[in-house]
Amino acid sequence: MPHIEIKTKENIYPGEAQKIIDKQTVVAVITTGTISQSAKELFDQAGIAWAENVPETEFMESEAKEEG
Repeated sequence: MPHIEIKTKENIYPGEAQKIIDKQTVVAVITTGTISQSAKELFDQAGIAWAENVPETEFMESEAKEEG
């Protein structure tokens, strides 16, 4: 089943990117850390959307909205 991979306090390099790609179910990656240029290129080639440096507060606010 397609899903979004969320990584907190993690920097993503090509090795980790390849592990995510190999799952073959990830459609997007969001991290509070950074994504190396090489990893971004791997995600782009695999058709996986990505976002980096997303503040943890963005996740907390979303969670609060869902509960409320």
